[in-house]
Amino acid sequence: MTALSYLIAGILSWGGIGWLVDHFVGTKGIFAGIGAILGVAGGVYLIVRRLGA
Repeated sequence: MTALSYLIAGILSWGGIGWLVDHFVGTKGIFAGIGAILGVAGGVYLIVRRLGA
């Protein structure tokens, strides 16, 4: 359950930051997609680092 919460939190937080950048720059989803990918990568990093999986 902890691993799943790391992934979801990463996607939501970095995807949200990307969405805000999209809003201010005027693009349509490019930075939100990049942010979601970075969120997944960060979530996987936290899972490996903290849970040792």
